[in-house]
Amino acid sequence: MQNKKLILTLSVLIVFAGAAAFIAGKMFNRGVSPPGSFGPEGDGISILPAEELPETPSEAEGLYVGRQDNIIRLEADPPVGDGVSGSPVGIGGGPQVDVVITTATMLYRDTTQPPSRPASGNDPRVLQQTVEAGTLDDLIDSQSLVRVWGHRSGDRVIAEVLVYSNLVYLQKP
Repeated sequence: MQNKKLILTLSVLIVFAGAAAFIAGKMFNRGVSPPGSFGPEGDGISILPAEELPETPSEAEGLYVGRQDNIIRLEADPPVGDGVSGSPVGIGGGPQVDVVITTATMLYRDTTQPPSRPASGNDPRVLQQTVEAGTLDDLIDSQSLVRVWGHRSGDRVIAEVLVYSNLVYLQKP
């Protein structure tokens, strides 16, 4: 009777150990590392801002949702904890900000290339952001992320520097 209990207990332990090894193998294969192992917490990549961009915090950032002449509209992320996170653009998302583009506004398109493979313990964790001259015509509704530096007045910003990145270019084929 004790032999049956011993065999059953060992069998269950072997099955659990095998399942744990399988899950750990899948995690390591995808580049996910358990907390506290093989690198910094979060295992993310730091991006150094391009030299052309101001070192001060931006006045506004968000998803491009429209344009009328020299004014573009951004929709920022909703405040954390309001229960609206992930809502579609223009339907109770975050606050909207009008950005006035002048002839003095410097427009840049983010050309930083994402890494071709997930970061590993031997890869550098720092990526240099690159930008090039851009135009307002390159902005895509609900697909362009925009950051703006300038003078803020309520929910309107007069832009001095604007940088955007189009999400459709970041997706893998």
